[in-house]
Amino acid sequence: MQSRIKSLVLETSAPLQRMKEFYHDSLGLPILENSAGRLTVRAGESTLTFIPAAGRASAPFYHFAFNIPENKILQARRWQLNRGPLMPIPQRLRAEAFPDDIVNYTHWNAHSIFFYDPGGNVVEYIARHDLKNAARGPFSAKHILCASEIAFIVDDVAAANAGLRQTLGLPQYRGASDQFAAIGDEQGLVLIMKRGRILNFDDTSHEKAASVYPTQAVVRVPKSAEAVFPGMPYKLTGSDG
Repeated sequence: MQSRIKSLVLETSAPLQRMKEFYHDSLGLPILENSAGRLTVRAGESTLTFIPAAGRASAPFYHFAFNIPENKILQARRWQLNRGPLMPIPQRLRAEAFPDDIVNYTHWNAHSIFFYDPGGNVVEYIARHDLKNAARGPFSAKHILCASEIAFIVDDVAAANAGLRQTLGLPQYRGASDQFAAIGDEQGLVLIMKRGRILNFDDTSHEKAASVYPTQAVVRVPKSAEAVFPGMPYKLTGSDG
């Protein structure tokens, strides 16, 4: 099955050279475009583009995730630790018999690790065990399979959730609340988060509250459509190709 998230375009206040060093030199993702105003890398079946956030008073940051093979979370953890620190995880989310920086998403049947990139983005590798995509061999960049989550920050989660499901024709994914909802499936989820939601768990010394920044995404849906977020700098395109 193809990845649902085809492409992401995000702003960054970090120099594009630093983003290149992280995503290409360190993580090993292939470069598709590298210019003064645009850096695009390929993450498996998805593309990830960063553009400069010129003149912004605050530094944009986002949450997005990459699917990895369902049997690779421990290998991915060791691999990523060789490239930088992982985000601390509170006790309530830890996986029994796993290192304490792995999240156990029991309701999603998945395990994750989180880390920051040079732009301050909250990046995740997620092993979704409902996907029968186990892989052989040591973990490497080829096991970063696709972008599988992108968060859109809103003030009314319920209204945005209902509108997006109707417009894009995507199903609700395993529950929703007034703070968080997800639509799609294991191949790709559009996340809807309440403005101000803390993205880095219980690290109160350095809280990252979800904020609104320009976000562009193209996702595969049953029928082409353009989602509308009144008053928000978002472009979410549903493509049936």
